[in-house]
Amino acid sequence: MRRLYVICALVALSAVRMMAEVDPNFYIYICFGQSNMEGNAQPESIDKTGIDNRFRLLATCNFSNPSRTKGNWYKATPPLVSPNGGLGPTDWFGRMMCESLPDSIRIGVIPVAMGGSPIQMFDKDLYQQQLQAHPGDWWAILSKNHYGGNPYGRIIEMAKKAQTVGVIKGILLHQGCSNCGDPNWPGMVKKIYNDMLTDLNLGADSVPLFVGEVEYAGAGTNAESGGCASHNTQVARIPSVIPTGHVVSAKDCPGNNADPWHFSAYGYRKLGARYAGEALYTLEQHLPYFSFHNYMFTLNKHCTFDDASRTLTAKTTGVGSAYWEYPHLADWSAFKYLVIKLKEPADPAAEVWIYKKNSIGCREIFNDRETIVIDIHHAKYSATELDPSLISKMLFRCPKDTKIVFDDIFLSNDEQYDPALTAIRGVVSDDNDFRAPLYSLDGRLAEPAKLKAGVYINNGKKILVK
Repeated sequence: MRRLYVICALVALSAVRMMAEVDPNFYIYICFGQSNMEGNAQPESIDKTGIDNRFRLLATCNFSNPSRTKGNWYKATPPLVSPNGGLGPTDWFGRMMCESLPDSIRIGVIPVAMGGSPIQMFDKDLYQQQLQAHPGDWWAILSKNHYGGNPYGRIIEMAKKAQTVGVIKGILLHQGCSNCGDPNWPGMVKKIYNDMLTDLNLGADSVPLFVGEVEYAGAGTNAESGGCASHNTQVARIPSVIPTGHVVSAKDCPGNNADPWHFSAYGYRKLGARYAGEALYTLEQHLPYFSFHNYMFTLNKHCTFDDASRTLTAKTTGVGSAYWEYPHLADWSAFKYLVIKLKEPADPAAEVWIYKKNSIGCREIFNDRETIVIDIHHAKYSATELDPSLISKMLFRCPKDTKIVFDDIFLSNDEQYDPALTAIRGVVSDDNDFRAPLYSLDGRLAEPAKLKAGVYINNGKKILVK
């Protein structure tokens, strides 16, 4: 009997230890699909550098280059999915999640994908039938080589392993070209999603599904680009079929100009960031609305943006404009000020417009300032007041043949950014700097030799005395 008690105690202790090792701040996402999820672009230098160590990959197959072993965690450097893959949306999904969330949060991904794979290969009741019917197809060979012929089984195996160290927060899917336009596709996706939830003991409310659109027609220079764009009609049905399903837009995500289906590296960055935006929305977080990655901006034809130097340059052909647009209205109401800092003064006519829903709520001209501050609770455009809880877009306008060089943009409650103070032209501590007359803000004549710290009017300008 005593031995039984000891055994029970050890089992209980082991269970407690296992529970204690689960990090609630390790957010894990399952990522599956076909070639776009597998990653079809050659990674560029920007894709290989600056990766936060908080972004982790659970290898779902063995790699030789880089050397990885199935079931182990690694820093998430491309390729993430398999040795056959390249850069895909998962790469910048994880990077943007890390950039957006507190440093205490880690992001993990469990990727399983095969180029050309039909959605049925992820159905645990249909995959064997698919393999038997198409044994020589590329996706069937990949599934055998990397996932033992059972991609769904590999997802569940790896996800259960991940659940011992973290918490599954969502599922990402990019697939459709092999089932292009099939009206049964949303229902098939629903079955796979529900099977995953059941097999992993997850709830739909806490584990949403994010489904990416396929390449739009005209996304590449080749005449056949967006060859499966019609499938986006089926993708659009996902939220009506799956209440916790979210559509990730591929609009303006460039194709690779080589085939009708795949995105360029730039397109994958943009698409991955949009997956992150949807995931952050479900976490009641927000994408960093002031991220200076060039794929986060939408530019008109009259300008370019270099993210290394954070420079927006207008061409000689016209006024350049670039904007951040938020798929879900941004709520800035917890803050008082929007602060725009420049590395150097821009053209005095440069300006920023802030939109509430579809109307302009604020317009601010730079006027040679290096720090532009907008009191977002009192800003207005003409008779329209800005509602900081309904921000839809922030747009910068740059006169032709000029540039705006950004330093930083952020929201703040710090009173040092009160617009009344940001208009101050200087900071002085020696009364020899003054030229009479000198007044306090309430209009009283002040004596330079007896000044206390504060704000004063000197020679028609505000000054701050420390």
